[in-house]
Parts: sequence; structure tokens; C-alpha cells
Amino acid sequence: MMTIVVVVEKLAELIREAVREYDTEQKAGRVPITVYAGFPHVPDTSEEKASFIYCKVASFKDEINGSFGTAEVDIGFSICDRDKKDGWRQLYNLMEHVRQCLLKNPYIGGGTNHLELPLKGEIYDEQPYPQWQGMIHATYTIDQPEQELDFSGMQEVRTDE
Repeated sequence: MMTIVVVVEKLAELIREAVREYDTEQKAGRVPITVYAGFPHVPDTSEEKASFIYCKVASFKDEINGSFGTAEVDIGFSICDRDKKDGWRQLYNLMEHVRQCLLKNPYIGGGTNHLELPLKGEIYDEQPYPQWQGMIHATYTIDQPEQELDFSGMQEVRTDE
């Protein structure tokens, strides 16, 4: 069964594979982009922030007569690039790469749960340099459990007498 936790884990796996060849130039050298299922890691030191992507469920909704509910997923990007003139290009490029990956792979979790369009993206006006940040908002279907009905306390009513 596809739960909201499984949604973020499967999305993180998909995105991790899609960006495995991407990295950023930092003081320590070339550093790969980390992809988190759920919230990003809280740094322990004040060292330069790494570049990362995170996938979290922002909200979910179940329908009364539906076989699937939906999970609203935020895919957050925080890319470190010290280039004041063109650093934003790294963010745009990575967001576009992930957007295309999601569209090419609309089914996750064994193929029963899928991306519902439209995808929405935003890039913030205020950027915490040297981090460049943006967000993709996606909706995925999630399974709904079967209702458990307990008829053990009910009496049989006969209408043929």
C-alpha cells in the first residue's frame, strides 16, 4: 500500500538517480547533491551549506467515493553556487532536469500510484546567497484502505414472512 511515507521515499529514490551526476563547486571541492526523503538534514556546524533536494508531503486528501487519495508533495531545492551573476542557472537547470524526470516517470511505488498534472514550480524572489532556492509542487495518488465492516453484532432481519 502506498502511504505518504512511501511516496516521499520513492520520489527521493527517483530524484537521487536522476541527479547522481550533478555536483556543485564548494570550498571543499566538487560536492554531490544530496536528496532527502522528508525534511533536509539540520546542519551541525556553520560550514558552507551543501546543495540538496528534499521531498516532503505538505498535505494529503482522501475522497469519500474514491479508490485513491492524493498527496501534495513539495520538492525543495537549495543549491549552493557562489557565482553572483550566473549562479541561478544551476538552480534552473537542476529544477528543469527533475521536472522532466517526473514527467517521464509518472508512476512510482510499483506503478499503481501516479503523478497528477499540473506540476507547479516557483523560484523565490529573495535568495539567501550563496544558496539558490526553488520548489516544485506535485500531486501523487495514494492508496486508500478498504473499509473494515463489522457485522457481528447485527441481527438478521427476514422480510419474507
